[in-house]
Amino acid sequence: MKRLLPVCLMVLVGCATTKARPPEHAAFIQNDYAAALAQARAARKPLFIDFGAVWCPPCRTMEAQVFAAPGFIEKAKDYVLLAVDVDDPINEPLLERFPVDNLPTLLVLDSETETPALRWMGGAGLEDVLALLDDARRALSAQVSGPELLLLEGDRAHARREHELAARKYQEAVAQGSKQWSRRARAVESALNALWNAEAFQACAEYAVKEVPSLDEASRAGAASTAYACARYADEPKPWAAPAMKALEVYFEKAFEQLRERDAKGQTWLYGSMADLLEERGDKEGARKLSEEYYAKVLAYRAEETTARGRAAWDAPLYSAAESSGHLADTLALFVQTERELPDDFSASARVASNLRELGRYDEALAATDRALKRAQGGRRLAVWLSRARTLERAGRKDEAREDLETALAEAERLPRMQREFSQYAVDAVKAALSALDAGK
Repeated sequence: MKRLLPVCLMVLVGCATTKARPPEHAAFIQNDYAAALAQARAARKPLFIDFGAVWCPPCRTMEAQVFAAPGFIEKAKDYVLLAVDVDDPINEPLLERFPVDNLPTLLVLDSETETPALRWMGGAGLEDVLALLDDARRALSAQVSGPELLLLEGDRAHARREHELAARKYQEAVAQGSKQWSRRARAVESALNALWNAEAFQACAEYAVKEVPSLDEASRAGAASTAYACARYADEPKPWAAPAMKALEVYFEKAFEQLRERDAKGQTWLYGSMADLLEERGDKEGARKLSEEYYAKVLAYRAEETTARGRAAWDAPLYSAAESSGHLADTLALFVQTERELPDDFSASARVASNLRELGRYDEALAATDRALKRAQGGRRLAVWLSRARTLERAGRKDEAREDLETALAEAERLPRMQREFSQYAVDAVKAALSALDAGK
């Protein structure tokens, strides 16, 4: 895997436990596939697997806003729930069997055969997740046919990481289903995700230009976002990319205006996307004003939360908004609060470190980074080493920065295969930083 979708770590345990969530959350077995599978078979229930990580913003959002919702808790009674921390080495065999390319990834298995009935990649709101659970139930009933059978075949191929086959099945499902087919939006979005994973960027963008106009308004922004990324992040400038991006921008703009009108928490990411779009157009003042609005909105949403994990779910977008609007000095205390309330969360310490670095407080930033390194596991340590090296470079300590980057690459070589593959983007970033550092001698 070369890229994570721009969307886009838990406690080590050796036995089955429920996920560390408040009582009103659905109970997830944590990091124990064998125990979860045995429980599902005994109860004759399907197994619902949530692949995530503490550093993943949409994972945190779903934990706080979806898995705590009464509607999910009620429907989840028909499943056994398993939370899988992709950074925990104990999950390496499971990731070998069911690889994931982006987070979060949701997987539903027939517990008797361990056959995937559904796979979904990326964040999702409550209504989306409830619909996914309905889809899984239909798939497991063995009574699906027509476009729903093609959708199931696409999910199974996607779970096997046969991305090109998955994309073809999803596209066949869309072609066979009517314009009113209730699963049309999911099939289109799944096709785009599969094309992204297959690195078929032109096909991804052009398919979106064709199909996104037929989707309901609630689905257009997410589908357009994936396809826009396909066009924007292609390895080289392509003649097809600019027209595709231009065609997709209109859906961002319309979705954003609707977001403003209805104050939808689940789509606040559109603020950042729109600010980036304005910046690319050269409208720096418009981007600045939008960043200010984004910052105020996220700050208000965070203040509404009543739990530490609820507040932490907003910290990643808050940092992004604060950085783009020049408010990092105002947010530091909030990130320090999260680190104090969630002492096992390495990402909280890492965010404090980044904030301190941007404020020029390098010694304190290094101390926070060291706290993060004590808590981080697996491939996530690479990003922390990279952050530490950037702080050292800013402080004029380039030799030490180089040592940190070399340490990160050495750790990457020792990672288990699936963690190393999932962390390739971080390895590439470390190598680029090392090359830039050497070039600046």
